[in-house]
Amino acid sequence: MSLRLLKAGKHVLQEKPAAASISEAETALSHYNSICASIPGQPIWAVAENYRFEPAFVECKKLMEEIGDMMSIQVIVEGSMNSSNPYFSSSWRRNFTGGFILDMGVHFIAGLRMLVGCEIASVSAITSHVDTMLPPPDNISSVFQLENGCSGVFVMVVSTRAPKIFWRVVGLKGTLQLERANKEGSHGYQVSFHGADGQCKSSFYPFSGVTEELKTFIHDISQATLKKGSSYEAETRLSFVEGARDVAVLDAMLESGIRQGALVQVKKF
Repeated sequence: MSLRLLKAGKHVLQEKPAAASISEAETALSHYNSICASIPGQPIWAVAENYRFEPAFVECKKLMEEIGDMMSIQVIVEGSMNSSNPYFSSSWRRNFTGGFILDMGVHFIAGLRMLVGCEIASVSAITSHVDTMLPPPDNISSVFQLENGCSGVFVMVVSTRAPKIFWRVVGLKGTLQLERANKEGSHGYQVSFHGADGQCKSSFYPFSGVTEELKTFIHDISQATLKKGSSYEAETRLSFVEGARDVAVLDAMLESGIRQGALVQVKKF
């Protein structure tokens, strides 16, 4: 659907994930590049990944410099999904290879990649399927290594309970933690910086990533329209390539799980 609209010269903002697999992403990107080469003023292909626009992630990324060299990373996710959730009966979400681990997981990988500012090079993972009401797998435990050599863990469980999610980066000079939170009835994220002096500074940021990503997309198409006939560089956080990179990490983890924890290199885009 996205490619048909792009071929017609329309700008597209599609739901995540960018693709259901690496092979699908590669094929789609090849077609998109062909379309851009044949149409004056390339149409924008954006993927709706609101985590890259959440103020908590934007601010947390700025604080990364204060923790010094990264030593370890932890991403722990207890994602909520049950039959009362409207997404539960969405057939296209259930039919992915990887089920809700892929569908929801791209959010958490997007947040991870944004925070560390470095691509994930390789992964090793174990997956299993416990809740038969959910598509397999419903949990994954992975060790990953960044291109800069730093390692971390990514653990995700799809459960019926309220979501509990945090990203934690330990550095030589401090530790940053970003976690889902609720303050005075407002849902959002709590960002905490633990310094080497033992002091902790925390700030709460309400959810607004969806609004911010839509504002950005509207701005991009407005600018592209003004510059019709010439190339316009859209916001990279919304790009199909960024979405494909999120998928690539989970695709490698799922492949490793199938291969009983074998080390898998992450496809580069």
